[in-house]
Amino acid sequence: MSSAGPKLIHFLQKIPQRLIYPINPYWTANIYGFGKWIRRYGYYPPCLPLCIYTDHGPADPEPSPYPHELHSSSPVQFYHAKSAVTRWKDISRKPCYILYSPFVFARHTLGIERNNSAHGTIYFVAHSTSSLQENKAADTYHQELSALPERFTPITICVHIHDVRKGLDRKYLDRGYRVVTAGDSLDQRFTERFYRLLGQHKYALSNLFGSYGLYSTEMGIPFGLYGTAPEYYSQGDSNNKKGEYTSYRNTPYYQRAIELYDGVPDESVTPDQLEFSRYYLGMNDGITRAEMARVLYKSLYVWAADRIISCFKTWFQPFNAAR
Repeated sequence: MSSAGPKLIHFLQKIPQRLIYPINPYWTANIYGFGKWIRRYGYYPPCLPLCIYTDHGPADPEPSPYPHELHSSSPVQFYHAKSAVTRWKDISRKPCYILYSPFVFARHTLGIERNNSAHGTIYFVAHSTSSLQENKAADTYHQELSALPERFTPITICVHIHDVRKGLDRKYLDRGYRVVTAGDSLDQRFTERFYRLLGQHKYALSNLFGSYGLYSTEMGIPFGLYGTAPEYYSQGDSNNKKGEYTSYRNTPYYQRAIELYDGVPDESVTPDQLEFSRYYLGMNDGITRAEMARVLYKSLYVWAADRIISCFKTWFQPFNAAR
């Protein structure tokens, strides 16, 4: 066999892993059902790779951009909030756009509204992650929820899948609560499941302002911040230092959320709350469906070209090393 034989075999072996890539190469654009509804919004088929990177959810968690966003190999970045896009453009030349909420698009497409028979409250327990511990005791949550006025009962506890896997749901079941979850965060049915759970309730509460607060407001369900804040402890990662985690409370975004939502809600959403939610859901400034289609197909072209170039670099590398 000639000296080029092993190099050719090496090249051929690399082709599948370089060109045949997962349909969803970037996790942020596919979590919580984002991928399914971004595709539909941009007239983009499920058989093609979705080659964009998005924020983890609608918010403006300064000091974004995070390292994983800046270092992504995706050709384009998306944020729900206009302010986050502005910050991105100050430090990066990669194209960045405002994302019209995939959740809101899904809700309107499916025609999901609050049920006429909606009653009680859905309470979103502040969730943990693989690197973020939540140490507030279930007994403390129970004491606080037991003090709610009668109009908020019965109370349903919504637990994130991370905490279901840690057995937290059992602690609330043992205390007599109905416990629900919208399921695995990578399940493409997550969005619909979330809204159908939300729509069964007259009110929504949490001790942490998360995306559910924005979604509840946009849907017309009164939301409030109720109970003592979560007791977060970070194990330390590229986004957060090790130790007590409270820095999120000091951001302008979170401070404004406290101003608007602190305490139990009234019977209806306020105009200021609706304006706040529309802004952070990208409803005012998000790119149109036609613009999204252009961005998605162009990003596929750029991503595919990069994969092909990478493949040929792998082919030429052994030859260059032999010189």
